[in-house]
Amino acid sequence: MSLIPPMQPLDWVSVLPLTLSLVGFLVFWFVFHSETVKTRFHQALEYDDACLWHIFSVKAWGFITMGVVPAAVMWNILDWSTADLGLRWPSEHSAAIWKWTLGLGAAVVAVAWLGARKFDPQYPQMQAKEWTPRMMAINWLGWALYLAGYEFMFRGVLLFPLVDTLGAWPAVAVNTVLYSATHIPKGRDEAIGAIPLGFLLCWVTLQTSSLWPAILVHIFMAWTNSTARFLRHPGMKWKQQ
Repeated sequence: MSLIPPMQPLDWVSVLPLTLSLVGFLVFWFVFHSETVKTRFHQALEYDDACLWHIFSVKAWGFITMGVVPAAVMWNILDWSTADLGLRWPSEHSAAIWKWTLGLGAAVVAVAWLGARKFDPQYPQMQAKEWTPRMMAINWLGWALYLAGYEFMFRGVLLFPLVDTLGAWPAVAVNTVLYSATHIPKGRDEAIGAIPLGFLLCWVTLQTSSLWPAILVHIFMAWTNSTARFLRHPGMKWKQQ
């Protein structure tokens, strides 16, 4: 008797999201950290422009691998729409969505601003020496695209289908563990900090049936962190166009 039974239709509702998320994140991760990709930008452009367009391009790539591709596959194979995966704004939860977005957003902005007082050479990710308003706007756009895809993967693809098959608490546990694990390369503090934040974002997403609080809160945090890190970086300065 086989210890592993044949795959059943319900199994795919958890196996496919996990597989899509793993592949999507790895494809993004290895491109983001590819020295070959980085070198090509720096061979073609001046240093500051190369820093800008390299980081923006790989973040846009993350939006595709963790957002667009999983959405298309889930829709075509399992008939799960983006709305089924939380990309909606339910009118019955509108007040709660605003409350959590603004309340939690204010909290993470404060934490990010205070945390940026400690110098960390890996931030901001765009290592240009002279920043212009245009560069800052593109930096913010890159973060927004990347985090929209990232949160769609974690709080959408990796949450709602697993709630259906495993139940809410196991799905949140799996989500939080994987979310923390993706932060390990960024250091102990971020990996540990991702545990309560990941849990809370899952909880809010399920309470509101919407990804928007998680997406917007994460974007607010990234914008604050990258801006504060730039302002406090000793090797970077502001340049008016």
